[in-house]
Amino acid sequence: MEYKEYIPYNNLNSIVDTIWLATNFNQEIESRIIPDGHIDVIFELDKETYNYSKNKIRVSGMMTTYKKVTSKKNSKTIGVRFKAGQFNTISNIPVSELKNETLSASDIFPHFNYSILDKLIECKNQFGKIMLVNDFITNIIQWNKVNKNKLELSVCKSIETNFQDIDLAKIAKEHLISLRQLERRFKAIVGVTMKEYHAITRFNKTMKYISTNPNTSLLHVAFDMGYFDHSHLTKEINKMSGLNPSEI
Repeated sequence: MEYKEYIPYNNLNSIVDTIWLATNFNQEIESRIIPDGHIDVIFELDKETYNYSKNKIRVSGMMTTYKKVTSKKNSKTIGVRFKAGQFNTISNIPVSELKNETLSASDIFPHFNYSILDKLIECKNQFGKIMLVNDFITNIIQWNKVNKNKLELSVCKSIETNFQDIDLAKIAKEHLISLRQLERRFKAIVGVTMKEYHAITRFNKTMKYISTNPNTSLLHVAFDMGYFDHSHLTKEINKMSGLNPSEI
């Protein structure tokens, strides 16, 4: 399996985190997809079984737990990973309905131009495929909505910055809004509750910390990352990844 990430071009980088390309060569591979705080639009480019089905474009909602997926032999997949709170720039669907779900794009975008699949299949150049997807997403963005959710995006940043010692009531107060109102607005725009987003953020930062500091005791990792104790750390990592910390 070969996996590469590409930085989006032009002003798309304020909305999209990355455009990724996964290529599977010789055999079916089962892998775990873990929560990362993003919503993805996925283009499946399986030339051997390609049947022009609209199901070849899917939307994977924000996840709060892991899921296992199987990659077919000789398959190629391109994904557009939207930054938190930015998927609504291309869709009017309540993103909370996408949580832990993968849906056909036809269920969300009834007027999608599916000829993008033909172009991606026909394009032989890897960089060309990335540019096609980049331009496709750029053209369907409702640019008048890009700066509409500044409050929710600011709250995302606050959670990401203060993930070790989070105080949601304080965050609401700093943004001059009641906690109840903020929770409702945040879930509608980001797709999960603030507590769920905090758990996802802390999990990803913890995974990165463990991988770069393999000799640090898990008890110290737990305290450094804001967990109550070793047991709390283990439980959260297992929920998010299906693995124990020692297996990371």
